[in-house]
Amino acid sequence: LSMATQKWQILVTLMVLCLLLVSCESQKSNQKFEGLEIDLPSGMPELELTDTNGIAFNLRADTKGMVRLVYFGFTECPDICPIHLAQLRDVLELPQSPENVVVIFITVDPERDTPQVLRSYLDQFNSEFVGLSGSKVDLEAAQLAFGALVATPQYPIEGKYTYGHDGRVFAFAPD
Repeated sequence: LSMATQKWQILVTLMVLCLLLVSCESQKSNQKFEGLEIDLPSGMPELELTDTNGIAFNLRADTKGMVRLVYFGFTECPDICPIHLAQLRDVLELPQSPENVVVIFITVDPERDTPQVLRSYLDQFNSEFVGLSGSKVDLEAAQLAFGALVATPQYPIEGKYTYGHDGRVFAFAPD
């Protein structure tokens, strides 16, 4: 699909969602609502991992004053990782996007996602995306600190190693 077609699809989807929300709001009901109560937002965890240049990267200190979009994944992911990264790239390329946004991709597969592999993968989407890695213990601790589901190895698909991992993008405001 062309970039213009993708932008129109996103715009149409957002318009449909807005119409649905407005129609739901206008229908008053005495029904009891059920759902999951969400805790107050938490701050960016104080973690230090290693970037694709082999340099220590402190998630809080090295991104101070920025909007941070954090995603856990792996470079051999067959589906959701490339889709999320492409969507993040497309949104950040829009003219109205703020300048102070950083995308942080934290691998869940440190054995295969070497710094070079991670950098090459992220460069396919945006060379400014930050790639981070660490030991398996550090990466599990990072997932827990974010409240993410901890990635688990899955059986190989067509000979490729894969992980079941959290599919959410964690967003943090500058403050």
